[in-house]
Amino acid sequence: MKRLARAYRSAFRWLQVHRNTLRNSALALAIFFAALFCTQWWDFTVPSLGRGEYQAVFLTNGQAYFGRYYDRMGAYAKIEDVYYLQQTAASDPSQAADTRLVRRGKELHAPSSRMLVPKSAILFVEDLSDASPIAQFMKQDRQ
Repeated sequence: MKRLARAYRSAFRWLQVHRNTLRNSALALAIFFAALFCTQWWDFTVPSLGRGEYQAVFLTNGQAYFGRYYDRMGAYAKIEDVYYLQQTAASDPSQAADTRLVRRGKELHAPSSRMLVPKSAILFVEDLSDASPIAQFMKQDRQ
């Protein structure tokens, strides 16, 4: 019994001596897990007021994507409900190529309808007006 009481007093003394260290360690762990949660599962998008419903995103490699553009904190921007232009060569060389708007996700590898694009690859972003044929097609396709 004396042994148990001595062990209990020793443990209690150790807790009193190391109380600040334990509190600081617990606080550091809580901050670490909160930061991990925020950076991994929270989408840090910068709010933008007065923008159009859809945007055209032009990349430095010549590609253009259409959808809902979100400027995120960090190195990547997000585009949701992504569409792109696909050109099919005409069988007759004198005719112009056939161009159509394709919703991303209908490809063979079936990607999701959102994509992250490195901000360094974005040349510029433009709002699409409601009168734009592309915006009208996208609204119609979503219904």
